[in-house]
Amino acid sequence: MSDVALLSKGSSWRCGMVRKHDIDRIETELAVTLPTHYRDFLASFPSTLIETKADLGWKQEAPADREFRNDPDEIVSLNRDVRSPGTPWTEDEGPWPDRYFVIGDDECGNYWVIDLDSDDEGVWFYDHELSRFERQHESLQAFQAALVKEINEWNSEKSEN
Repeated sequence: MSDVALLSKGSSWRCGMVRKHDIDRIETELAVTLPTHYRDFLASFPSTLIETKADLGWKQEAPADREFRNDPDEIVSLNRDVRSPGTPWTEDEGPWPDRYFVIGDDECGNYWVIDLDSDDEGVWFYDHELSRFERQHESLQAFQAALVKEINEWNSEKSEN
């Protein structure tokens, strides 16, 4: 399947790549400027992040469904949620730092983010138990590779049992 793979999600379809007007909409709705490396990654979103699915037993889940989102509405929603007033995020119980832009989550209160204020193309992990951000991957591509590897290992172990 090509990098423009289609994925059914409920009654809607979404394309692997994110179109320029949707990337522009993310920036407009959140009043941010996304780094070029992230814009480029979204514009050519790899099909492996859609096609590689973890068999969780009760559902099949791809990285694009959670850890590394490509749905513009979900990206906007995640970033609005973490910026809601009154939620303490940092060690000193401060608000979500504007510099960190959510690209995915783990459904347990942790997030993967990029740094909007840096030229560093790394991916950071926000640990809700420690209330801090730690650099986890050197690039979006390294994050992609780690997610796919983790899913393949998970599925392999599961099939052996």
